[in-house]
Amino acid sequence: MFLHIGKNLTIPVNKIIAIVDKETSLYSYDTKMFIDIMKKKGNIYNPDQIDEKEIKTYIITDNNIYTSNISSSTLFKRNNKMKKSANHFI
Repeated sequence: MFLHIGKNLTIPVNKIIAIVDKETSLYSYDTKMFIDIMKKKGNIYNPDQIDEKEIKTYIITDNNIYTSNISSSTLFKRNNKMKKSANHFI
């Protein structure tokens, strides 16, 4: 299954490690440092070059961090809806 994170981009759900609210991430020194290190390494994927002010969520995968202008709560809801609908087919 895939999660649509905006800007015509989908990510395989099994690759997602965490979905982090940008504002919340600023309160954690460790999370902020991790994101800064990933930025310096060039491992942040920003589709269509979303303006820094528009970024609402970081999606951490095994290789990269993706940015999204969709709130983390909306992404969680999408993910849960997909899991529920997938269970109906099992």
